[in-house]
Amino acid sequence: MLLAIHGLGSDSGAMRAYLEGAVPAGVGALVPDLRAHGSSTLIGEPDDFALETLAGEVADELERVRIQVGDLSPVSIVGVSLGAALAAIIACSGRFPLDRVALVRPAFTTEPLPANLAIFPVLGRLLDEHRPRRALAELHRSGAWRAIAHESLAHARGLEAQLTQPLARERRIRLLEIPRNAGYRPGELRIPAPSVVLASPRDPVHPLHVADAWRAELGCRMLVSPARDDGEAAMYAWFRQQLGSFLVGVR
Repeated sequence: MLLAIHGLGSDSGAMRAYLEGAVPAGVGALVPDLRAHGSSTLIGEPDDFALETLAGEVADELERVRIQVGDLSPVSIVGVSLGAALAAIIACSGRFPLDRVALVRPAFTTEPLPANLAIFPVLGRLLDEHRPRRALAELHRSGAWRAIAHESLAHARGLEAQLTQPLARERRIRLLEIPRNAGYRPGELRIPAPSVVLASPRDPVHPLHVADAWRAELGCRMLVSPARDDGEAAMYAWFRQQLGSFLVGVR
């Protein structure tokens, strides 16, 4: 069975861009919406957005589905951004037999609120203080957004959806709390299965140095996609190709 976990402020539907055509025929896939994302009706309090708590909720759902469908085969996991951090926690927990794990564009580090994630609390505060249209105008005036746009206009534009998507204001707690988490402790990131890190260049929120730190901790390969600013379709096609190759033989 395949577990696929989306990123912060994203949803399960966005995983199609990474996985469409990459999952072997006949493989069951669980692609959940995290708390305060997508179709989830859960929001909650700050403690509910600890990475360990979010990972536990996903793992509980995976366990229910495996029992329900009678599929107790080893689990493969693909996690994107926040999903990569949750994938690592689940993989390291020993709760499920593992086949393989792909960590896509990891963003979390050994420190809470690293510089690459500092934009998210800014977004959360704008939603707290303004309605979405005004929040978007204020975002464009902020130094944090302009710094990202200077490096990658495509990624800066992508962040705008955090202010304009449905229920953005009601769910702003996710943007304030989730980046406060450290992704892992140095020397403790050990996944007992074949793993790969897939990264992108010129990505201010998911910088290559963060992905390379994950690679070094895991002792696995890291592959680098085309840049999003050079063509989003080509970047996602690359991810689908690499994930398709990595997932060959998944049961």
